[in-house]
Amino acid sequence: MAKQLLVDFYDCDDTALNNVDVLSSIVRKIVEKINSVIVEESCHLFKPYGITYIAIIAKSHISIHTWPEKKTIALDIFSCEDDLPQDFVDELKSDFHARDYQMSVVKRNV
Repeated sequence: MAKQLLVDFYDCDDTALNNVDVLSSIVRKIVEKINSVIVEESCHLFKPYGITYIAIIAKSHISIHTWPEKKTIALDIFSCEDDLPQDFVDELKSDFHARDYQMSVVKRNV
């Protein structure tokens, strides 16, 4: 029915933690990998730091939350389709300049 991919990236450097342009570029790469399109985007820059970036996509949504003080990024990809590729997560680890990540996939029975 639907799947949600949850990935927490740890020990990230400042490259993506406080840069909306980098996050936007990564979201576009994800959208291409899952064969979708962006319908609408929104982001909020917190003071003194941190970003929440959300993209509404044709299949559902992608959200990214950054915690620069903890060097952590949380990524959620929700797809209304049962097929949600995961083979690009190692590439995202490199894009986020993370040393490690933890991933889980949730099947949504909607």
